[in-house]
This record gives sequence, C-alpha cells and structure tokens, in this order.
Amino acid sequence: MSMQLERLQFEARRAAGWTTTALGFTIPIWVVADSILVGLLVVCWAACGEWREKVRRISTNPVAVSAILLFAWLLLGALWGEGDLEERAMWVKKYASLLFIPLVISLSVDDGERKRALLALAVSLVGTLMLSLVLSVGLFSPKEGLTCDSDNPCVFKKHTTHGLLMGFGALLFGVLAWKASQRWGRWGWAVASCLAASNVLLMVQGRTGYVVLAGLAMVAFHSYWGWRGMLAATIVLSGMFSMAYHASTAFHDRVDLVATGVTRWNPQITTYDGVTERMEFFYHTAEIIQDHPLMGVGTGGFAKAYAVQVRDLGLPVPTHPHNQYLLVMAQVGVVGICLLLWLFVRQWRSTSVAVDAADALLARGVVVTIAISCLFQPALADHTEKLFYCLFSGLLFSDTNPPVETKI
Repeated sequence: MSMQLERLQFEARRAAGWTTTALGFTIPIWVVADSILVGLLVVCWAACGEWREKVRRISTNPVAVSAILLFAWLLLGALWGEGDLEERAMWVKKYASLLFIPLVISLSVDDGERKRALLALAVSLVGTLMLSLVLSVGLFSPKEGLTCDSDNPCVFKKHTTHGLLMGFGALLFGVLAWKASQRWGRWGWAVASCLAASNVLLMVQGRTGYVVLAGLAMVAFHSYWGWRGMLAATIVLSGMFSMAYHASTAFHDRVDLVATGVTRWNPQITTYDGVTERMEFFYHTAEIIQDHPLMGVGTGGFAKAYAVQVRDLGLPVPTHPHNQYLLVMAQVGVVGICLLLWLFVRQWRSTSVAVDAADALLARGVVVTIAISCLFQPALADHTEKLFYCLFSGLLFSDTNPPVETKI
C-alpha cells in the first residue's frame, strides 16, 4: 500500500509539471483550456502529498508569503463595506488566483520544468505572432467577438492583452536568442523578438503594450549594462517611438488621442472615449479613496461606492476604475495597496532565480509587465493577465531553499 501511494504521488507530481507546461502554451490562446488545466493542477497538487514539505517551501519563500498576505487582506476586506454578497464573492473569487503563486512554489519546480513552460509560452506566442502578421495583410478573419481586423490584428485576445503578452514575448524571444547554442536558433529567436516588438508598436493598437515594451526594454538594458544601460535604453526607445509615430498611423492616432484626451478632459462633463472616460474613473475613484483611506469600501464594494459618488452627476458606473492600484486602495485601503506593492518589491529583490541570469531577467520582466498593466486595467482580476502573472511568478520564484536577497 505504501509503495502504491508513493507511486501515485510520484505520477501526480510529474503530471503537475506537465500541466504547468500546457498552461504556458494555452494562456495566450484558450481560456477554456486554462480553466481545465488549473483545475487539473490543483488536483495533482493535492495528490502529491508531502504536506509538511509544501508548508516549509511556502513559509520560507517571501514571494509566496507576500501573495498569501495580500489575498488574506482582500478576503478580510469582504467583511466590511456595502457591496452585496454576490459582488463580494465575485471579487474574492477573482483575487483567489493569487494563491496560485504559493501553490506552484510549493511544488518545487525544477529547472527543466521551468524552461519547458517558458518554451511552451514562446511557441504559443510565436504562433499568435504569425497569425497576427497574416491578419494584418487581410488573409483571414479574427476570432468572433474581438474588435480586431487588419488595422488592429489581434488574434485570440483583445488588443490590450495581445499587446501586453507580445511585449513580454519580445523579451522572452530575446532571452532565448541569447541562450541559444546554435546560430540558426540565435537568429530565429532574434528575428521573432524584432517582429514581436514591431507587432506591438506598428500593428496592434493597445497602448498598454507600448508602455510594457518600453518598461521591459529598460529592464533588459539595465540587466546588461547597469544604470548606464538605462541611458542607452532611453536613447534607443526615443528613436524607436519617434520612428513608429511617423511610420504607423495606428501608433500616431493612439498617441494623439491620449494627448487630446488629457488636455480636454473636464470632470464635470460626461465623456465616452477611452482616455477621458478612464480619467473620469480615476478622478471619482480618488474621491472614494479620500473618503475611505484606511479601510476602503470593502472587497466588492467599489461599484456601490462609485454609484453614490456620481449619483448627482448622472454618470455611468463602472465595475472597476481600469487601474488595479486605485481599485485595491478603494476596496481595502492603504494596507491593501502596501501589501500589493510589497509583493512586487519582494519579487524584484528575490534572487531565488539568480543561479540563471536569463531566468532572473524573465522573472523581473514578469513583475514589470504586470506592474505596468495594473496602471491601466485590473490586471489581478482579468483572466489572462492574472494567470500569466501567477503561473510564471510561481515558476520563476520557486526554490526549495530560502531565497537570499540583494539590494535593488
């Protein structure tokens, strides 16, 4: 019986490793498969046993502990505020994905499994990129329900998510080119990296992708050349964005729309374009935070609090303010935003992946990608963004030993 149990646990652990690989492939393309694989991974995790060892791995890993503390405070936040029970349950369920980070960390993912999942993500993103390039010349129609066409060639996701993933893809392909042992591999991944960056800047209309790409370029240059690399990155990015502004109508129009929206926005006038509408959300959310700075309005209480705030203005009520930082602070106050920022800081400082400089760069890339995304959307609540962040945080910050820290 003991041998059979050990065999079951061994097979469950191996299946969990392959499930993370499959998730790496499906995250950019298939929501239904994501949900099935997440459920399967939880089952495999439970069947693995080794409970004491799992607890030890989680309790000694600062990233896992930080993720649990953030979720615990958001869960506690459901106990106060005026949101109805259904709304509170919905937001708790969304934030429960944060527990995926300690779950994956507790599996003690080895280097082979980590690289396999990253390669699966790279293959999926290459396929997405190729289809996007084909769509850009009008050779096929995009997935039904997406507002994409040859002028905005996203394929499986909306343009905001597509741009975010493809921006990270540019970094991932660059790292794979750096690590490739054969010349054809180096050139192939290098070309894919350039095409991914071009896809973000010149084709797809997601402005979040522009900022993510710039942030990841800063991280990559800093990793190679330190603070001098930041200056080099600024010069390179200025040239790239200037060329894109003059070469791409989509990039030109999206940038001009931001500038026009910022200059014309008036908090007393209802607006409906993407820029001014978000500024309206930010403004009234800031008023909610000012009224409830310490504890917020509760997890799930944002919509009701916002409705009260704009009642006399007759403005529409959003489900969120398109900014994760403002949303967390509005929901659970200053403690919540501090815990969220602390999670990002712990990830940035952690050197549990420092044995491999490429993995260290990708780990920081994951943090920068989600931190920037949180400025423009509720990235910890949106399916693809949060699953991408939680899975690869778990994989890249997993270690059996307590991480050692270095200065930022």
